[in-house]
Amino acid sequence: MPLFDYTCDRCGKTREYYLPMEHEAPICCGVFMRRLYSGQIIVKMGYPSWVNRIDDIHKAQAERGERLRYVPPSEIF
Repeated sequence: MPLFDYTCDRCGKTREYYLPMEHEAPICCGVFMRRLYSGQIIVKMGYPSWVNRIDDIHKAQAERGERLRYVPPSEIF
């Protein structure tokens, strides 16, 4: 879950919350708090390095004439 900063417009308090993206804002002083955006959102996505091994295993299966099958993690490591 991502970490968000929320501020209350009535009392001015700012707090950090771990909330799902679709969750409603927390309530403070009887009103919903406003989410703060710092402008420094960093998203690093990519496949783990072992994903490339799955393709190698499938290629070896095809070369042996085997039907491609699910590759359990125990065969990858």
